[in-house]
Amino acid sequence: MPARAAPDTTEEDKMMAKAATPATKKAAAPRPKAPAKAAATKAAPARKPASTKTAKEHPIRDQLAVTRDTIKSEASKKAASLKQEAAALKKQATASARDAAIKGKDKAAEAVGSLAKLLEDSAGTVDAKFGKQYGDYARSAASTVAGLASTLDKKDLDELAASTRDMVKKNPAIAVGAATVIGFVLARMLKGGSND
Repeated sequence: MPARAAPDTTEEDKMMAKAATPATKKAAAPRPKAPAKAAATKAAPARKPASTKTAKEHPIRDQLAVTRDTIKSEASKKAASLKQEAAALKKQATASARDAAIKGKDKAAEAVGSLAKLLEDSAGTVDAKFGKQYGDYARSAASTVAGLASTLDKKDLDELAASTRDMVKKNPAIAVGAATVIGFVLARMLKGGSND
């Protein structure tokens, strides 16, 4: 086999090799633009009025508005109904409370009357054990308590509330003392009643 001769590197070969390797420092050549599209030959359809367009473009928004209005009207109807029911319940509760207060007033009048009788009955025993002077105190207390019992029987609830307010304004210390004594007596009577 004949020996192959080494190729001579010529200037032309060097340039070819250089062109084959990518250039890192050179800027990329701009790409050619795409050809422009041909103009449409079909005519555009005529536009519809804006009101029809809005209704068709936002059906969900319109449905939400209708639903919101329906909910508002139903809520106001329900609120009015609840308000009427609350007024009826308030009226019924007021009547029940008034009946309970009247019954309580009657029971309190009975209890105060019983206390007056008890004080009157015990006045003789106080005379014998402690002297006539202390017996007179017991009789005086009994007559005051009996007067209170008759006042409770005669006056209605509104009159009692008004006279109690006036008495508390005029004599707050006496009102507190009387409330304490009455509370003590009632507690003793209730405790004595529950032991039987």
